[in-house]
Amino acid sequence: MNPGAEGTTYPEVTFVVDLARVAAFRKVFGQEAGVPPTFLTAAEFAALPAVLADPNLALDFSRVLHGSQEYDYRRPLREGESLRVVARIESIRQKGGNGFMTVVMDVLGQDGELAATATNVMIERGPA
Repeated sequence: MNPGAEGTTYPEVTFVVDLARVAAFRKVFGQEAGVPPTFLTAAEFAALPAVLADPNLALDFSRVLHGSQEYDYRRPLREGESLRVVARIESIRQKGGNGFMTVVMDVLGQDGELAATATNVMIERGPA
């Protein structure tokens, strides 16, 4: 992974809080109403391909482990709303031959206000 990619911001993508997808998440978690907190992962997956495919990042996804995941909600997501997801590489660190990358995704409502932030740490294992 290329430490020079730190600070890269990717073009925003649109993500709709689809009613059927929300219903499927609710069923899995036994939730009666509302958008489950982990539904934000689906919005992340809309923006993540651009990060993973960035040739400047030079990430070897075959060696990637999921390190951690955090969500910071400013307001609940609403079924049917359209969101804008903006991904950025907040940091890249090397430690013990492994690369640690923190990807932050800001999720904005149509009003431009921040609805939530998702923070994901990926670990690229060093060569054996």
